[in-house]
Amino acid sequence: MKFVELSEADYRKFEQKNPYGNLYQMAERAALRRRMGWHANLLGVREDNKIIAGCLVLEKNGMMMVPMGGVLDWNNTELLDFWLKNLLDYAKEHNAVTLEVFPPLVLTVRDVKGEVLESKNWDAVFKCFDENNFDYEGKTTAIENKANRWVTVKDLSGFKTIDEVRASYKKNVRNKLRKCSPELEILEVTDKADLADVAFAIEGSNTKNGVKSRNNSYYEDIQEVFGDQVHFMLARNKENGDAVAGRVIFDHPNETVSFISGTVQKYRRMNAMTVLQDDLLTKCFEKGIKRVNFYGMEGDFSENNHLLEFKSGFGVKVEELIGGFRIVINPSAYRKQEAIRIVRGAGGRIKRFVKNVVKTTTDRRTKVTRKVIAEDEKAKK
Repeated sequence: MKFVELSEADYRKFEQKNPYGNLYQMAERAALRRRMGWHANLLGVREDNKIIAGCLVLEKNGMMMVPMGGVLDWNNTELLDFWLKNLLDYAKEHNAVTLEVFPPLVLTVRDVKGEVLESKNWDAVFKCFDENNFDYEGKTTAIENKANRWVTVKDLSGFKTIDEVRASYKKNVRNKLRKCSPELEILEVTDKADLADVAFAIEGSNTKNGVKSRNNSYYEDIQEVFGDQVHFMLARNKENGDAVAGRVIFDHPNETVSFISGTVQKYRRMNAMTVLQDDLLTKCFEKGIKRVNFYGMEGDFSENNHLLEFKSGFGVKVEELIGGFRIVINPSAYRKQEAIRIVRGAGGRIKRFVKNVVKTTTDRRTKVTRKVIAEDEKAKK
């Protein structure tokens, strides 16, 4: 076996046919990350001139990681051990401070109430990482930005008609579709003006949830890099043509991925996300796509998980992924990075605190002012 750099063409051909291939490990994602300031390389293992493992490796500011990878037979511990040892050597040669690996492995499959339907045994994988001095970063219910920890998926393989697919939705979802579908136009867009509408709609939900939004150039880069493997969907108000909701969808041979979406808040009562969800499932069913991945969520099965509540209306299952393994290569540099991160984090928390105090004070003053005005108006009458 030889650990080598792979050409984009060779890597793509291997990754697209492997059962562990996924959006995070696509060759196109390497190109996108380079535009975002990351170093991205395609590495792999050859045996008898045949590729038997591959991975997209990202590096920035000394942080090196393999998100949702590598692409290899995870039951082959000899191959896994060889890949890890050589990956670590590669990280050291390139002066990485830390190396993180997020395997694309499912720990449990659950229903929408959190009950475990199926468990996977990856003890041999844990042992191999441990023997190579990686620390397991543990389980979490939080959304992990570096790689998925919890996802919701819809299996379409058992349905014979689209009516059967819709019958698997909850009754309230079907009612929303009947009411709201006639009010919306769903279309796939390609020109920059319409991409801006998609970005605007996504920003609506991001702002509501306190998530930092991407600028329009991010979506334009995605379009240029992924070509016909990405779809920008827009829900418009038929009455006035306004953008109501937007979604970005990726095609992969193993699944279709709903990557990111959002709603213009003043139109949230039009339930455009419900209509977009049905539109996606309908098109996937018509194309013969078996697996639809609605991607990240919190692994929280309480009534407060509104994202899970929405997705559960479409008859999905929940997958818990294994998470990350990390090794610190340069401890002194790592301690400095952590100190800087803590200071910056504290600064961010202070800014958010001040902002919230100002907002709360302003809201209270506004309420008091309105109350005084209302009392004056009442007294005049």
